[in-house]
Parts: sequence; C-alpha cells; structure tokens
Amino acid sequence: MTRGHGKASLPARLRRMKLPWLWLSGLLLLGAAACTPEREDPAPPPPPAPSAPFTDVTVEAGIRFVHHNGATARRYLPETLGSGAAFFDADGDGWPDLYFVNGLDVERLGSAEARRGAPTGALYRNRGDGTFEDVTAGSGLAVPFLGMGAAVGDVDADGALDLYVTAVGGDHLFRNRGDGTFEEVSSRWGAPPGGFGASAAFLDFDRDGALDLFVTRYVEWTPEGDQRCSPDGEHRVYCTPEVYEAASNILLRNLSRERRFRDVSSAAGIVEPAGKTLGAVPLDHDRDGWPDLAVANDTTANTLWINQRDGTFRDLGPSTGMAVAESGAARGGMGIDAGDLDGDGLCDLVIGNFAFEMAALYRSSSAGVFVDDAARAEVGLPTLQTLAFGTLVFDHDGDGWLDLLFANGHIEPEIARFRALQSHAQPLQLFHNRGAARGFEEIGAEAEGPPAPWRGPWVGRGLALGDYDRDGDLDVVLTQNGGAARLLRNEAADHGWLRLRLRGRRSNRFGYGTEATAYVGERHITRQLVSGRSYLSASEPVLTLDLGDADVVDRLEVRWPSGTVQVLTDVPTRQELTLDEPEPED
Repeated sequence: MTRGHGKASLPARLRRMKLPWLWLSGLLLLGAAACTPEREDPAPPPPPAPSAPFTDVTVEAGIRFVHHNGATARRYLPETLGSGAAFFDADGDGWPDLYFVNGLDVERLGSAEARRGAPTGALYRNRGDGTFEDVTAGSGLAVPFLGMGAAVGDVDADGALDLYVTAVGGDHLFRNRGDGTFEEVSSRWGAPPGGFGASAAFLDFDRDGALDLFVTRYVEWTPEGDQRCSPDGEHRVYCTPEVYEAASNILLRNLSRERRFRDVSSAAGIVEPAGKTLGAVPLDHDRDGWPDLAVANDTTANTLWINQRDGTFRDLGPSTGMAVAESGAARGGMGIDAGDLDGDGLCDLVIGNFAFEMAALYRSSSAGVFVDDAARAEVGLPTLQTLAFGTLVFDHDGDGWLDLLFANGHIEPEIARFRALQSHAQPLQLFHNRGAARGFEEIGAEAEGPPAPWRGPWVGRGLALGDYDRDGDLDVVLTQNGGAARLLRNEAADHGWLRLRLRGRRSNRFGYGTEATAYVGERHITRQLVSGRSYLSASEPVLTLDLGDADVVDRLEVRWPSGTVQVLTDVPTRQELTLDEPEPED
C-alpha cells in the first residue's frame, strides 16, 4: 500500500480479475423483519403489486434537508460514504420525527473553533398533519461533526428514545430529556472517541434488560494518511478500502446502574481485525431466543456472530456460507437486513453489494447454512450493475410477504467518464415478493421511458422506515450523498395491519428483540423488532405486522426478550396497540 499522497497501486483482488479499467466500477466502499413459524400449507401467492407504490412528498411535507459532504478535488474517503437518517418519536407525542445525519469538510475536523458555523444534523418534528417542522435550533442536536450513521434506543430506560450518531473522529450520544430536546452525554457514557464510525445497532445481548450497543468501524483513516488513487495517473478518484487497514468493531455493554457503557469487545470475542464493516443487523439465527449479529463487510468476509449465551460470540460466517460469494471471493457489502422471505420459518439475509457484484440473497436452511439464491430469485441480474447502500426487507404492499428495497448510487461522481454503463445517481430498486419461494419481480423498472418519479435516480445512501402519517403502512426516507433527502409516502391499498408499541419491564424499555406472531386462519406471520438494518440508518421502533385482507387476528402471540409470552385473541386489525410486558408469573 502506498503511503502519503502518492498513486495507490491497484488492489490485488482486482488485479487478479485482469480487467484494467473495471476496477473503477469496483471501488468497494462501502426495524423489523424476522423469522416466521413453519407453515404446513403455504398461503397462495399474493396479487400483483402496484406499479406506483410510493409518492415523493418531500416538498409538501416541509423536508428541506440537504446533505453536506464537503466534497473536494482531493477525494477524501469519508466524503462519499455519508450519511444516514433516523425515524423516531423524539418528543413522545406518538408521531415519528426525522433526524438527518450531516457531514463536515475534512479540513474542519480539528478543533471546535474550526467547526464553528459548520453545517449540523437536522431534527424535523412531525406535526401530525402530514408536515414537518425543522426544530434543530434549540434541540441540542445542532452540533457540527463529520457524521455517518444513526441509531435510536432508550439507554437509560426513562421512556424516551436517545440518539447515537457515529462519526469520523468520535461518536456522539445524545440523551433525550423527554421533551424532544437532547443533551450530549458522549464522554459520560463512554462513547468511543476517534475512529471511522459507520452503522450502529442496539440490542440486549446479555438479556439483562438494558440496551447494549454494537458499533461498526470501517477503516483506519486520517486526513494525513488519505491515499491518492487514479485509474490513468491523471484523474483522482475515491479509493477502494483495500488500500487502508481495517478497524475493528466495538461491543458496548450497558452498565445501567452506573449509567455508562463498558467496551467488552475483547471479552466477548467479537474483535474483528479484518472487518471494514458498513452494515449490521441483529437476528436470532439459531432460534434460541438470544440475539445474534450479521455483519456486512466491504472487500472482506462477512461475519455471523452467534451469541453463546455466556457473554461471548462465535463467528459462523464461513461455516454457514454467508461470509463470501460462492466463488470464494469477498464482496463489497454495504447495507444488510434479515427476515423470512419464503415463509419457511428461517431467517434469510439480504446484503447490498458494489457495482458488478449482484446483491446477495442468502436463504437459510434447517441445517443452519445459507445458499445465495439471488440469481434464481430474479434479484441477482437486476442488481448486477447497481451499487447498493441502503438495504431493507419489509412488506411494502401489506400482503404478508417481505419485499426488498435498495438505495443505489455510485461513490465516484465522474464514474461515467470511465464506465459507460455506470452513473453516479441511480434508481431505487423495489422487488415485490411473489410469495412462498416463488422469487421476486422488480417494480417500476420499465424497459422504455424514464423511471417512475419515486425511483429517482438518486445518489442513494441511507434508507429508514416509519409510518409518518399513521395510516398503517411503512413510509420510506432516503438520504443522498451531497443531495436532498426524500420522503416517500407508501401508497399501499387498504389491508389488514397491526402496529405494536412495546413497553418492556424485565426486557429493554422499547422491546428490541421482541417477536410477534399473528395467526390468521391457516397462516402464521411473524415479525421481530430490531435495531440496526439498512445502511447508517434507524427505522421507527414500532413492530408492524402486515396481514393481507385479514380483519381479525385469531391469536396474537408476543414473545418478549425476557422469555415472557403474551397472548391476545380475536384482535381486530387496522389499529395500533400499546403492549406492556406482563409481570412474570410466580
């Protein structure tokens, strides 16, 4: 690897491809869907999906946030990666608000004085009438830093959602005062100083009722050590992460009585020296009731951390088949999500990869191993030339089957100069699940004519879900690198749904890790509320079950992280429920 600002050599993995110009296309940089119980009689395939499932309501909703990436001709690595967003109820009024992570000029990374007057992240309050108000001023969040990702969780169990923001140069933890304003408690709680933060996910890995935090780290990078990469010796481009050393991820255990985190990465065995991580999602891969972690890495093998139930984890990525492609090569993983895509009761994984590396659709088997089914499921070829960041598994049309959404956009603004089939801005891709392992169909990808307006093209990065208008279906917020955020309203047809607002007692306050199963006739539909997911973003922590044409749920079974099971019968659909975790029986 070349040090300083000299021309970096071509990464070895790409040299072996013997495609001297293709490497530019391979500049590899980089809640709630879970497993369903097995069905004896799979449900019939869903009806065709609508051709225009979203409407761009950004302007009418009053969202005016534009991401500042600080891009310069120097092509500093962090400029092209940010940033994310968070859908969460900041002021406790029941309506999900929006927080947007912002960037910073690399030259201003030094002292607080250098950052004075720089752009900051933005908080938009949901008025409850379809519009938002920018309330950043006075919120305590108007702090300038080179932000990347966001995660939300109640770290002190006071009933208000706190905000964790990853950044280059040190992460930030903002404690919610309970009224929609925040105080920074980063040092007091032990947020990691320094480093190149990426995605973060809250989970209660030791099941003690306090929310722990998994924080991903990308590479070892400083402005002074930024590498120069050029395909022709003249034009500078954003480098592949292969020219940087990896940075290990961090696991923080919540010491609730002391109101701080402790770094337990080494003790938990979760140190990842070859990581280069950009995305992570908690899941229960082995169905033992303890949260595991699936991690998407950029140009290195993905990891599947299995919780050993004793405070430690074991990586089963290689043995389960999700670490690398079937060719044996590591891919450029960015976003990641998990869910039961085919209704067989097992958690599948979806990872958005770099251009000319189709998305991965890892179907799980009863033996606990994965097979990449992207090509057969008709997801592989359509994603071959796109560069996916935000990656979400959710039921966009309410038919009870989980669909796929990818936010695409290249890292190199001038990629078209070198690759005729590539562009900086790229359309969103939505894949409708045909049901019961019948594969997917891409929606809105007409052979001729411009893309549907909701598809863009955008320089896509973050994706997050939230029901901002509280009509029962999940809306989408999309962030762009160096561009305007977009709010996409879901136009799903009327259908049965339940939204569960969880209040844990023995479990963590907002019920992360809770699994709910709706029994409707012969059909079982299960979803799990998890943090993380996607890329650098946080979805609204409300558990949503889409139930097709059902008007009543025969039986609703809620399994809390503590192991407590709560059962409701004859539950009418099309409503929100607030569920308190029952006290344990003697």
